[in-house]
Amino acid sequence: MAYGKIIPGLILEGEPAPYGVINERAVRAGAGLMFAIGFFTLMTMYFERNLLLAFWVILVFWIDFILKVFIGPEISLFGRIGKLLVKNQRPEYVGAIQKRFAWSIGLVMSSAVLGFISYQLFFATQCTQTVVGSGSNCIIPMILCGICLIFMWLESAVGFCVGCVIYQWLVKRGVIKQKEFSPVCPGGVCSVEK
Repeated sequence: MAYGKIIPGLILEGEPAPYGVINERAVRAGAGLMFAIGFFTLMTMYFERNLLLAFWVILVFWIDFILKVFIGPEISLFGRIGKLLVKNQRPEYVGAIQKRFAWSIGLVMSSAVLGFISYQLFFATQCTQTVVGSGSNCIIPMILCGICLIFMWLESAVGFCVGCVIYQWLVKRGVIKQKEFSPVCPGGVCSVEK
């Protein structure tokens, strides 16, 4: 079963696209929403030491990434909202496999942050007292959150998918097996030549 939506007869950049595709516009809208919520949460965590809010937001992000990676973006909360926001725009289809890889990176990062925050929230007390103090165990999840926010901002504002570029780099080095067809990448920045 292919990941993404296969559209019979779809031509992208002058080539047939017999592989799974997703609407880049909806992906960018969803990433923008996640960035806004994530940025607000990170600032709340930093200034108000509110780990409980961070826990629930990261949990929602984590579930969203699980749905995107294992089922598809059309099932995820932010995927649905993103699709709704761009419903009156012409779809801009790109290969789904690179996006799935990028969301896998988000899943790993959100899993790590969720683990750190869960530990601090339920088993330790020092993080709630000094989020960014020297020796604080909360600096790691804050750095991971910051990196993830940068990735989401690049995706939503600039249209640059960091995970897609990493995917292309791994394919070029033979770490990931190249597919029969080279999926179209947003803006062509991570297209893999056959």
